[in-house]
Amino acid sequence: MLELNQGTAVKPLYLNRNFVLLLAARFVSQMGDRIHFFALTWYILNRIGKGSAVGVIMIFATAPSVLIGPFTGVLADRFDRRTIMIWMDAVRAILALGLGYLVWIDCAPLWVLYVATCLLTICSAFYFPTGAAMFPNLVDESQLMKANSVNSFLLGLSSIMGPVVGGFFFSMAGTQGAFAINGATFLFSAVCEVFIVAPRLAKHMNVKAKAFFHNLKEGFVFVYRTKALFAMLIFGCVVNFFFFPIQDVIQPIIIKNVLNLSVEQYGTIIAFFPFGYLLSTLILNVMPQPKKKHKFMLWSMFSQSMGLILLAVPILPFMMMLLKPRDFFFIYCAIALIRGLAFGFTNVPMQVVNQKLTPDEFRGRVFALQGTFYQGLMPVAMGAAGIISDLVPAYWICLAAGICMGAACIAMFKVEGIKTV
Repeated sequence: MLELNQGTAVKPLYLNRNFVLLLAARFVSQMGDRIHFFALTWYILNRIGKGSAVGVIMIFATAPSVLIGPFTGVLADRFDRRTIMIWMDAVRAILALGLGYLVWIDCAPLWVLYVATCLLTICSAFYFPTGAAMFPNLVDESQLMKANSVNSFLLGLSSIMGPVVGGFFFSMAGTQGAFAINGATFLFSAVCEVFIVAPRLAKHMNVKAKAFFHNLKEGFVFVYRTKALFAMLIFGCVVNFFFFPIQDVIQPIIIKNVLNLSVEQYGTIIAFFPFGYLLSTLILNVMPQPKKKHKFMLWSMFSQSMGLILLAVPILPFMMMLLKPRDFFFIYCAIALIRGLAFGFTNVPMQVVNQKLTPDEFRGRVFALQGTFYQGLMPVAMGAAGIISDLVPAYWICLAAGICMGAACIAMFKVEGIKTV
């Protein structure tokens, strides 16, 4: 229970100054992230043209968080969370602006992009578990579902605006312009966080007094002994292994190298995924809560696996002959919308369940461990997807990933731990 809320009335969310400031910071920061990775992916495809190069950059975008993720969670439970977030935003702003300058003066070889991406990922590995741990501290427990829906809505909106704005700045000001905008968003986010007044943890001093590695072990043990958390952890690992390599590596290759669509069309297509996610948060906010959340989540994720198969259908050889060039743009917009809806119906309920199952003094470590395990195999998956895309048609990769992910969803229906969700 939060010290801030003891003996006080619960404020409406729109009057909760700290909650609004955190939402504003996360909204603008995430939009900048979307702009950055949109510009980075398109820049590499234009410059190198190979899927393996995109796969390597995605390894650098995921591997660091896997290695340091558990430790960042311990720090989030031992030190002031707001201060960590401010510093991480400040460092990310410097990195993004510096990278934009190097691209502008044409002094950004591929290794510089890899190093900068790695450093940005390290900062994000500290930032996101810390923000996720602080988020429930700013609202009453009775408002968690609504607060998460609002948060997911705004993050979905930022994900829609990011690729569209990124496509505009990329076409008007080049890669350096997109990186500069990203740096500005981090600065804005840091300013918002300066004015947040977050309550201290009720057990903050006790946690600080314990040894660092003992704190780390406690987080592992808590997740392992909480069957529902552990079951969702394993499920998330399997799903992410198949989902994100298609989303971040194969999809841009399809749009750029297979279909030869423009950067503006690419931005619009990938914006439909978060638009579907945004719609799902609106629907979840008004619909009755499902009685059997585990079935609702698993069927939604099974629909997501079918979405991966849908990505393959339009670029099958016989379909390429039947469809006209302008048809592909609209088809992939529709597929992205469907996939975004399914993703939202899975993600929001899982966020609420994780928050309710996890005591405040464990929250930073648990969320960091989840992030670490979810991304644990992703560097391998990203690199493999990039290499395979240079050897095998993209539709085979999408079909295989969709089938494997669907099989994992079906298998999860039989796991006892997940049935308690």
